Amino acid sequence: MGFRKSDYESYDYSQFWKDNKRLYEDRAERLALRKLLAGVDRDNKLFFDIGCGYGRLFNEYKDFGTIVLVDYSIKNLRSAKNKIETFLKNDPEKLSSIYFIAADAASLPVKSNCADVILTVRMIHHLDNPEKYFNEVARILQVEGLYFLEFANKRNLKNILRFTAGRMDTSPFNLIPSQIGETILNFHPKHIVNLLKRRNFTVKKLISASNFRLSILKKFPGTKTLIFLEKIYQKLFSFALFGPSVFLKSVLSGPEHEGTTGNKKVVLKDILICTSCGKDSLLFSKNKIECKNCGRVFIKENGIYNFKMSV
Repeated sequence: MGFRKSDYESYDYSQFWKDNKRLYEDRAERLALRKLLAGVDRDNKLFFDIGCGYGRLFNEYKDFGTIVLVDYSIKNLRSAKNKIETFLKNDPEKLSSIYFIAADAASLPVKSNCADVILTVRMIHHLDNPEKYFNEVARILQVEGLYFLEFANKRNLKNILRFTAGRMDTSPFNLIPSQIGETILNFHPKHIVNLLKRRNFTVKKLISASNFRLSILKKFPGTKTLIFLEKIYQKLFSFALFGPSVFLKSVLSGPEHEGTTGNKKVVLKDILICTSCGKDSLLFSKNKIECKNCGRVFIKENGIYNFKMSV
């Protein structure tokens, strides 16, 4: 599996964000994402949120033509589906262009060269092998497609100060990912950029986010002031990349090929493949998807396509 002991089936991830406990982080991340998404063409574009959680950021990308939310956790996807159905209760046509898929990030049931835009936020720190996931992103994204990524930054200012003072053994300056607890990996920005470059991505912009993420600052001067300062920092000082979180925008380059989405509404069954044999040979019925090539059967339950396992 691609995830590191963190599939959230026994934990309600929405609780992590409730009661304004992380209101500052949420707003800081939205600031960065809005900057990166500004000016991106959304009409008739196929958008993937991979590692979508409970759909926290949906309203930031809701205007894309077709939206596919992917997560390893069925529980997260159920929460995301309920949240989005409530949000779009008066817009059934829009809701019909939104899909929910449970899958391993390292083995996505998606055709090559079909996605226009892919987003990954607060996800790769859970992966055993981010390189395999980046291979998948490069595979399913169209040439000139956009990839937006957030990752936990090991070279943040707090770590630098702690290391310099002798209070931390792990160097924030080397490119080796550092492990926090059992499930979190922090990355050096240069390491992530290098991994993307090897897969023909050109990094266009990096933004340092959540730059004032300290509990004492959330209490005084408080969230409103911190967000004001965050706007200034993201605009003027992101080049330093001292924040605990980094957002980036990249573009995939490569030989020209024919994409699969075109300029029309995407039907999900036209872009899915079997995760077992990789073939475009799926038969769809009300509650299951069967592969004509290898015989694997996947379940569709309550509007969620489950490609994590077969029956």
